[in-house]
Amino acid sequence: MFSKISWTLAIIFVAAAAIQVAGHRGFKSVPTTVKTFENDTVLLPCHVENSGTPARVRWWRDGVLLADSGEPTLLLPARIKMRENNSLEVSYVKPEDTGEYVCQASRPAPWGHVTQVHAIEVMYPPSVHPVPESGELEVAMGDEVDMACVAKGIPTPIISWRSKGEDLLLRDDRPRLRFHADTHDLSGRYTCVATNGVGQPATATIDLRIKHKPEIEVKKNWVHASPGIRAQLDCKVIAWPDAKVEWYFKDEKVPYTSRIVKHTAGSDHSLIIRNTRTTDYGEYLCRASNVLGIRDAVIELSGVANPATFKKESHSIGKTAYNFIWEVDSYSPIIEYQFWFRQFVRGGARSEWYKLLIPSGSNAIGPVHARSFNLTGLAEATHYEGLILSRNRYGWSRPSRLLRFSTEGAPAEDDDGLRVEAAPEQKIMPVVELEPMSQHSQHSGGYTSSGSWPASRTREFCFIQLSDVLVIFTVRIVVGRYR
Repeated sequence: MFSKISWTLAIIFVAAAAIQVAGHRGFKSVPTTVKTFENDTVLLPCHVENSGTPARVRWWRDGVLLADSGEPTLLLPARIKMRENNSLEVSYVKPEDTGEYVCQASRPAPWGHVTQVHAIEVMYPPSVHPVPESGELEVAMGDEVDMACVAKGIPTPIISWRSKGEDLLLRDDRPRLRFHADTHDLSGRYTCVATNGVGQPATATIDLRIKHKPEIEVKKNWVHASPGIRAQLDCKVIAWPDAKVEWYFKDEKVPYTSRIVKHTAGSDHSLIIRNTRTTDYGEYLCRASNVLGIRDAVIELSGVANPATFKKESHSIGKTAYNFIWEVDSYSPIIEYQFWFRQFVRGGARSEWYKLLIPSGSNAIGPVHARSFNLTGLAEATHYEGLILSRNRYGWSRPSRLLRFSTEGAPAEDDDGLRVEAAPEQKIMPVVELEPMSQHSQHSGGYTSSGSWPASRTREFCFIQLSDVLVIFTVRIVVGRYR
């Protein structure tokens, strides 16, 4: 005994079968969709049941008669032929042949006529064009960007997007992109890619330009040079519309000559000074302007040395000593170094700085000056940080980046090894006096093993080892913070 659900399913099945039979009544063939490629030949069937009375068969497409078995002299369209079994042959198919084809079979009363619909789907590779058609789009900063790509092809192409060599991560494939121009970084070329599995993907590009006032990036805001050599100041300018860039020195536009040349390559702008003179030292202004605004960037040209660079070879040489190795770029000989150091406590207040003045120990003429220095009398298992300044004939350099270092036995969880960080912005001035001694002299009251200096604010510090030579100095150290 069938349940109510079973009876319902049976009724649905019978109804579906009746619809299918009705759709094919009078035909031995069934509706067919033929998927094919260009230049193939397609045969659409129209097999009429034999009822003893010949049937007249006509083929139609979009209301236009293509073939008629009752009129054998009918002029058929190009590439179309009706076979003896009433099938329709379409040769060398084109994309425009895609569509529905209706086979109509007619008999005298009482049969009347019946129809059957077939389809051709000519698959072809995608093509795509951008919107706007020019492939260029310009918007103001903060405006909405609206761009699209229109694709053709069978099957229907799927569109994805790329920009600056990377796929855009969208929730779904879409032919249209809409977003706000919140930053000029969104400027650039956008490429839409249409794929449908037939042939090669098709692409179209849209160049987006976002109007904004100039922005300047300076590679080096401080450039070291020496009289007689070539110096180059660089700034990168990003703007739309394109900016006009000029260079200024001492509040006046730089007079370009064969010795001082302005050079431009895309967004990179340079001021090249051949045979530098001391009168060229000072601050230069890279000024960029367009209709939306003006921006300036300052670059200093100086004869003082570049900031020193600590080498990775720096290492602990004992429980209370550390060996520092650094290099300095300077076209002029280095006269002396200033070494600053202090105890470092992670997460807590830092101690006061101690400063040492260290002779150059070398008469080498640039451009690279190397120095090794052993600092002794440090506390065991303690973390420190230090920095270096260098002086040549033109003055003191800017401080190096901070070096984080520690003596042997420092807690492992706090010891990150050799680390270099940005130095404080406060101005550093030499405050150490150094006097060579004629003979070995011993002093009390130096840096204690406990890691703290005695109460007096000025103490002598001895036994400074430079490279492989042990030199003895009397050092008056003035303890104080940056000023």
